[in-house]
Amino acid sequence: MPTEHREERNRQARQELGNRLRKLRNQFGWTQEQVAELLGKTVEHVSFLERGERSPSFELLLDIAEIFEISPDSLFRIDNREIVDNLPLPPSIPLPATTSQTVSADLARNSDLARLDSAFAGLREMQKLADAYGVNDVLQDNGGKVLQVLILLGLRISPGREGNDAVDAEGNEYELKTINRSLRKNAGVTTHHHLNKGILDKYRAVKAWYVAIYEGIELKEIYKVYPAQLEELFVLWEVKIQTRGPLNNPKIPMRYIRQGELVFTG
Repeated sequence: MPTEHREERNRQARQELGNRLRKLRNQFGWTQEQVAELLGKTVEHVSFLERGERSPSFELLLDIAEIFEISPDSLFRIDNREIVDNLPLPPSIPLPATTSQTVSADLARNSDLARLDSAFAGLREMQKLADAYGVNDVLQDNGGKVLQVLILLGLRISPGREGNDAVDAEGNEYELKTINRSLRKNAGVTTHHHLNKGILDKYRAVKAWYVAIYEGIELKEIYKVYPAQLEELFVLWEVKIQTRGPLNNPKIPMRYIRQGELVFTG
């Protein structure tokens, strides 16, 4: 495909996506400022996207679909048939050929299996510790990270409650969240895939939220955020729940989290 044709195709595709984003925003009655806050982006960035002057990352496309409660593929319903017809086909992937390196690969695999067995011995000890803190599986739902945060804060998982809810020695309840900023630095904190009025009431009733920020597997910061500091968001969600029903995982923008108390730095 000629370079100029490719550039024109890309420009039209960006414009189609920008028009779709603007239409969704207007349907929700949101300003560019509100969308920027939910996405953890600047207003200027949202404006560029709507004008088709900037291409969103894959992660941002997922966030856009999430805040508008649509499937990601619906963002790509491009009306311009010429754009679709000229999309390049994916390259064919050749089947792996048998080579003389097969024996070496088998030896390397055996070495990796031995290392894996050794690592799992440590994980089993870690799981014994996790059981005492109410973490059922250190390999599931960020269980290892949750265990680390619980020990640092002197908390335990609340028995019989959904998610990463925790309690202290006095019985005070906390909402506990972990995020990996190396994946999406400003994506915000996830909440609940089916947020309804009952869950929102629980969010308001906890003594505080603890949000642990990781870079990969390394803990960098823990913030303590009180429900009153999130009430502005809670009110917005409550109105949407009343008008449209349960929400699909609304995000807490990082600017709210960083207004809380920094209780740990790694």
